[in-house]
Amino acid sequence: MGKIEMKHLFWMLYVCLLVSIVVGVLYQLSPHFHAIFVWQEIPGFSAVYGFIGCILIIVVSKALGHHWLQKEEDYYEKH
Repeated sequence: MGKIEMKHLFWMLYVCLLVSIVVGVLYQLSPHFHAIFVWQEIPGFSAVYGFIGCILIIVVSKALGHHWLQKEEDYYEKH
């Protein structure tokens, strides 16, 4: 067997993504799903919470890098 072509890899990725979305939606709509916390009943809360969390991680990491980790060009010449 030869190498798997990129179009086949993308096709498998899209199929896996679609299957996971369908399973997630069906699980949320099933009568066996019982929310433990109030915010679990809000549709899309986990997605919004995760997105905001990722944005905060990026912003804090960039701020940390600019203000603490990066040094001036002549930092080692001064000291």
